[in-house]
Amino acid sequence: MRRRLIQAAVVLFIGINFLLVYVDDDGNVERKSYIKNWSQVFEADVAERLHKPGVLASVSEDHVYFDENLGSFQEFLVEEGTEVNAGDDLYTYQVHDYVEAEADLMNEVEVLNGEIAAIEAAISEMELYQIPDQGGGSSTQQPPPMPFDFEEEMPEEDEITEIPGDDEMMETMEPETPVEAELMKEQYIIEKEKELAQKTAELTSVESQLTELTSNGDTITVESPFQGKIKTVQETLDDPLITIESTALHAEGELTEQERTQIEQGQTVEVTLTEEDTLIEGEVAGVSDSPKAVEVEEESVYPFHVSLNETGEEGELEELLPGYHANLNITLDESLGAAVLFEDLVFTDAVWKMNAEGKLVEQGIETGILMNNMQEITEGAEVGEFVAEEPAGQFRRRAVFITPLKVQEVPWTNVFNYENWNRALISGLLSR
Repeated sequence: MRRRLIQAAVVLFIGINFLLVYVDDDGNVERKSYIKNWSQVFEADVAERLHKPGVLASVSEDHVYFDENLGSFQEFLVEEGTEVNAGDDLYTYQVHDYVEAEADLMNEVEVLNGEIAAIEAAISEMELYQIPDQGGGSSTQQPPPMPFDFEEEMPEEDEITEIPGDDEMMETMEPETPVEAELMKEQYIIEKEKELAQKTAELTSVESQLTELTSNGDTITVESPFQGKIKTVQETLDDPLITIESTALHAEGELTEQERTQIEQGQTVEVTLTEEDTLIEGEVAGVSDSPKAVEVEEESVYPFHVSLNETGEEGELEELLPGYHANLNITLDESLGAAVLFEDLVFTDAVWKMNAEGKLVEQGIETGILMNNMQEITEGAEVGEFVAEEPAGQFRRRAVFITPLKVQEVPWTNVFNYENWNRALISGLLSR
């Protein structure tokens, strides 16, 4: 009988204690948590990247034509695979009518001079365009429209087009910030300078033909207005007579509809060749606004291309060939020197931290980029703070905790330092 009473008392005692702990919402009952492991918030560079397959291709292909109405073709002066510079001889032909050929060449010189003058005027006007500083204004304030249409389509080299008139050139665009406007201005000038160089090379070629005509009377040698490698030579004289591909390479890829909304010009890209241990830095140089094809039943695909930065080992890019496959790692967002935790230490947008009183507290956090199981903490925890790892069942709000001594982590060189233990001993005794 006595044993049963003792057993009942023990069970009752334990039950009452469990009940008191359960209904103790105000924390009047002291509870201890056993925390086996802790981790510190550390600093790291994290980035969100989109991985896409790609292939290397020539930056451009230019075509050279022969008008049979001008004369009789004589011979090719180049063959496929030959590298040429602007001004190198390509082929010769004999004119049918000297006067007509001279008039055609002079007219072409006049047209090219007009195009060059228009491009130079466009560059000058853009260089003089001043992008206003926002000063202390609102960050949402937008700069005035740019004076030219940056998205203007550049004419294909094998098409005869007119330089846009003032009305078309004054079509505007509206960049969101002065920084974006400045980048657009610089890119516009770069594109126009490339176009100017190309037109100047064409003018030099035509003037050379005119000079040769007036000297020889009936034979003209056509020079290359382009620099690159001869890709095709049409022995049948079909157009285009000669195709010249640029020796400069870029990487090409394709995006899904969702991915197209994430990619912008200027984003950095790591280009890794599939078959070689080569890493090349680049950036998104262009993204098409039009899909390759429009199909109701199929997802749209948008082409994009990546310019390659000429950095790294000397001659690295020269060894690459069109057609090499690559992996394109596009940086969508990055945070350098971010406060980071491994993601398994984050519990539903919160971590369990040690506060100044030596108790466990649940701290809400805001997260950013997740990379390789590392979670960026944008708010709620700072570099160097300790957070509890395990066991999760011991996490209790404002609980006093105990943790095992990790002998290998004790700074033994300081343990017997008199100043250290003396101060700690006195502090400990007074706290009791």
